[in-house]
Amino acid sequence: MNPDIQLRHDVFAQLNWDPAVNACDVDVLAQDGVVTLRGQVADEAQRAAAERAARRTQGLMTLLNRLTIRSAQAPQVAAMAPSAGSG
Repeated sequence: MNPDIQLRHDVFAQLNWDPAVNACDVDVLAQDGVVTLRGQVADEAQRAAAERAARRTQGLMTLLNRLTIRSAQAPQVAAMAPSAGSG
């Protein structure tokens, strides 16, 4: 098996094993021992957990954590503006 494919597989295994990581949010790229994590996670804790999990992978030489934090979206509540002239 190609070493980059094996490394990518092994990183995914570590991400899936760690309960603090939502591996569905993380894309893993591997090239010549350099692993890049990309995607959007819920918060800094998940970003850090994904990095810790990936660093447990044997054969990883360099890790680039390009994960970003999803911006909090404002609740979709329709505000009722008071009618002009009422009151």
